[in-house]
Amino acid sequence: MSISTIVKFFIACIAIIGIHTKVVAQEKEDPPALKTNRADENYEYLKDEDSNPYKKGFGDALKHINLNNSKSIYLTLGGQYRPRVEHFTNKNWSTEDETFYSQRLNVHTSLNLGKYVRFFGELYHGYTSNEEQSPETDAIDWHQGFIEIKFIAKENNNLSFLFGRQEMTLGASRLVGNREGPNIRRTFDLGAIKYKHGNTTAKAFYGKEVSPEFEAFDNDFELFNGNSTNPEIWAVGAQFPIKNLNGTNELYYLGFRSKAAGFNDVFGEEVRHSVGLRRFGMIGKKVSYNTEVIYQFGDLDGSTISAFNIETDWKYVFINTTWRTTIGLKLDWSKGDNEAGDGKIQTFNPLFVNPAIYSLASVNTPANLTSFHPNVTVYPAEGFSVYMDYALFYRTSSDDGLYTPPRFQIREANGITEKHIGDAIGLQIMYEFNRNISFDLRSTYFIPGKFIKASGDSESIFYIAPTLSFKF
Repeated sequence: MSISTIVKFFIACIAIIGIHTKVVAQEKEDPPALKTNRADENYEYLKDEDSNPYKKGFGDALKHINLNNSKSIYLTLGGQYRPRVEHFTNKNWSTEDETFYSQRLNVHTSLNLGKYVRFFGELYHGYTSNEEQSPETDAIDWHQGFIEIKFIAKENNNLSFLFGRQEMTLGASRLVGNREGPNIRRTFDLGAIKYKHGNTTAKAFYGKEVSPEFEAFDNDFELFNGNSTNPEIWAVGAQFPIKNLNGTNELYYLGFRSKAAGFNDVFGEEVRHSVGLRRFGMIGKKVSYNTEVIYQFGDLDGSTISAFNIETDWKYVFINTTWRTTIGLKLDWSKGDNEAGDGKIQTFNPLFVNPAIYSLASVNTPANLTSFHPNVTVYPAEGFSVYMDYALFYRTSSDDGLYTPPRFQIREANGITEKHIGDAIGLQIMYEFNRNISFDLRSTYFIPGKFIKASGDSESIFYIAPTLSFKF
């Protein structure tokens, strides 16, 4: 073989390697996951196909509908259809069984007028075959409808003002959650300021919870109505890292006013202030943590409020296993009232917590509650997870009763000293076919404890809810 032939051979090999490297370098990633709050999605990357780093996703044609030649004005369309079958055996510890169908249908649009202004609107429809489940129904209404004005619009530095009807969460949703579990999600009429700079984010807002009605377009905008009974909320908070300290920190203040509130033996107008500190993150590659401490103070019909909540959630991942496995332990301690009629209220108020925080069965909520949750999650295949949880629930104070989501007492203490509410076995099976279609099966078996047996109906509760979700 001649030297020239050898040289040509190596040149050809180099060329092939170069072409292969170029192809690998140009290989695109999967498109971003669809967000829980669809208003947070950003499809600016679809503006230029050549610079788009993602593979083609289902529904991309609806995500960046250009309305001008420069593509700076565009429309985004999306939505969800979520059918579910729910079954209760011995609902609320009674002998009543119940099976019904429910569905959620929502569509949204985002009109982007350049980099600095956008309008977002979302319509919701909720239906259930059980007429008693009225909070789960709404013929059709504006779930969200707001304007966002950006004063700074850079990738890692932005400042915006939002006004109108919108979803809002705070912290780990211990006090303000979007109510994803039930058929109709929670929304607020409010004004908000959001700021992001690098790894630091901050927000401040004031608003009122939307009280859902059941007919078409009858959920009134009550933000400026001084006579409305809708609970008010105002807050300021920030997430930020601290140099040389592992994890992310969150500090917030949250105000709340309700004209009709009740804890233990006190009922009336409530003004409650909450100060929260949260730390979350990873320790190495195997350990995650999420710890939140909340102190509340204020006034309820002349009684002084002083309440605490502590929650911590730790998880450990076994990486080198056939099925990736995670074990976890969640602990929750929420203060209860010490003594009736003493002019003081120590019951923690979970405010707008997600009612599915301890299962869709919505048996209890973190008010006068001490709970322990050992759990394990396995991942048999990509997109497939099985979560199992065993929870033990106790009343923190024997002088206070039992509360149901979001913050209502369902059983009084009545001098019962037993604290054990009961134990719950939870199971959640999730499978994501792709980013648009997923299946979720949640089930709870609640075994009543001595307090439940001493205070009324005490049958074991079984709940199961297979759910299918299609998003675009």
